[in-house]
Amino acid sequence: MGYEYLMGKNLVIYYVDDDPEDLDVLAEIGMGMGIEVIPIHETNGVQDKICAEKEGTKVIFLDVNMPVRSGFDLLEELKHSETCHNFPIVTFSTGHDLETIEKCWQLGADMYIRKGQSVVRYKEILAQVNSIDWQHYTRNEENFILTA
Repeated sequence: MGYEYLMGKNLVIYYVDDDPEDLDVLAEIGMGMGIEVIPIHETNGVQDKICAEKEGTKVIFLDVNMPVRSGFDLLEELKHSETCHNFPIVTFSTGHDLETIEKCWQLGADMYIRKGQSVVRYKEILAQVNSIDWQHYTRNEENFILTA
């Protein structure tokens, strides 16, 4: 599925994570690269925070391992939502086991990225995500796992 409504817009990443430090780090790095990263710590009402406006190239980064409400649950909810189902969702996790990756695929994630362990890695991740032509992006097994 392409994301035609993204054409010619600036990238905005909505980053849902339970770790405030991870949220702050990615937002700071994004700011330095000219990429807006909007941190979302509270998992309740995520749809309202992200999906209400359709301006800009929106990509949702979703942490998989969250204690109160799992990223899997949110992924499934967003993909079944009338207002959010068309937004690209990138699952973002420290884990890299095949079971987690397969579950993200089955629930409809558009991409899987292993979290960075350094500022350099986060910059690489953001640069790669920013370089993707989301308008013509089609989810497939070959491009599902992003590696820097």
